[in-house]
Amino acid sequence: MNRTQAQFARLLELDRCIRAGRYPNCLTFAKEWEVSQKTVQRDMDFLKYQLHAPLEYDRGKKGFFYTEPTWFLPSLSLNEGDLFALLVASKALEQYRGTPVAKDLERVFAKLAGMLPDKISLRPELVFSRFSFSSPPAKPVNENIWTCVVRGLLTQTKIKISYRSMEATAAKDRMLSPYHIANLQGEWYVLGHSDIDGEIRQFALPRIQKGKLTDQHFDMPNDFDPDKMLGNTFGRFVIGDKIHEVRLLFDKEVVPWVLERQWHHKQHVITCPDGKVELSFPATGLFEVFRWALAWGHHVKVLTPAELSKMIVDEIKEMSNILRGAESTLH
Repeated sequence: MNRTQAQFARLLELDRCIRAGRYPNCLTFAKEWEVSQKTVQRDMDFLKYQLHAPLEYDRGKKGFFYTEPTWFLPSLSLNEGDLFALLVASKALEQYRGTPVAKDLERVFAKLAGMLPDKISLRPELVFSRFSFSSPPAKPVNENIWTCVVRGLLTQTKIKISYRSMEATAAKDRMLSPYHIANLQGEWYVLGHSDIDGEIRQFALPRIQKGKLTDQHFDMPNDFDPDKMLGNTFGRFVIGDKIHEVRLLFDKEVVPWVLERQWHHKQHVITCPDGKVELSFPATGLFEVFRWALAWGHHVKVLTPAELSKMIVDEIKEMSNILRGAESTLH
């Protein structure tokens, strides 16, 4: 959110508090919005001198009020297209139910909805009944953990976390310098420097069991580039030993399904004379590529890298052994 947008959001909330008779002042509002009192004072001055709000201070109630209750902020103008986009966006929030982000976004949409005119030509219930958004259920993120990580990231403060990795049976304490938060296929992750191995690691927010903000400040590395790191991600794994150049050859029977969507934003497609298609893309890790390629069965052939080909061959052998064992028990 840029500076203008942040001020507009505060002005909307200030107006709501004043109109509700809560008599906000610079101190109380600054604490609520986690900004300085000078910032709130500038907002008050903007309301009074730029928007010509009938704003006065009540010394007895120690807060601001409107001397003319009929005064309103300049109205928000929405055409039918704007409203349609707003309603569809609010519907899309359903894929983030149960996360702290959803609560904040719902609050924003509620404020915007309160600013809509009484008469609109597009019925919201029509949009809600004819559009659906479906995504895999995301693991819930503890709100206290979320707040701790976000504050550490925004203030560049180290946090002490208790984290259980996928392979571990128990959580391990470590000091984390949070650099970036990313949502990968519906799941929330934080990228940051871990004191245990001295490297940038990826941590799933739902697997952080405890989090505490420390008083230790950290500096963001100049060479840290989240876009570059995420640019080579296939699935959810960002950190890997190296970047692999994946090349897969698909039979013509499945070409329509391969071409109907984009699997990687850096993918490259080559159509072969025999109707087959070669799909290539960079990938930081191979585990999710391996599972995805295996799902295509005999319709795909791994050209590179050799590690991926070996993973699939070994898996097929294991599956064959299991099937042979199952058949022998039947006979």
